[in-house]
Amino acid sequence: MDVFQTLLWDLGELINQPLHVDKNRACKLLLNETIEVQLEMDTYEERLLIVAFIAEIPLGKFRENVLKEGLKMNSTYHPCGVFAYLEKKSTLILRKYLHVSNLSSEKLLKHLEVFVEEAEEWHIALNNGQTSPDKYKRPASPPVPQ
Repeated sequence: MDVFQTLLWDLGELINQPLHVDKNRACKLLLNETIEVQLEMDTYEERLLIVAFIAEIPLGKFRENVLKEGLKMNSTYHPCGVFAYLEKKSTLILRKYLHVSNLSSEKLLKHLEVFVEEAEEWHIALNNGQTSPDKYKRPASPPVPQ
């Protein structure tokens, strides 16, 4: 059994859900009925890619603003991953690579919990018409006295 399938098998044991590599060498999970997460290995089988499909964002000013917010997040260190736009599905995604050299199913589960929580926060914000979760909104600075 390869590293990826072993990780999936062990992760499946932890979450009581059988997980397997599909014909595309990936594994898709639907979490909390809202967030689709895909796991797959890179070409060299050194890193595991985790992708969360956050929400479809319609064409227009709202999409522009959401993508600006994602770019702002990408400009600083963000422990949950990097935001990207999947044009084929008009969808905002969050992706993260994990090195598999010392990755256990327990560590993967901890990463997934934080990763999915972040994706869910963005999903909720976008579905409520916000361009990012409230925790990333900076309060307006008070006017500078003259």
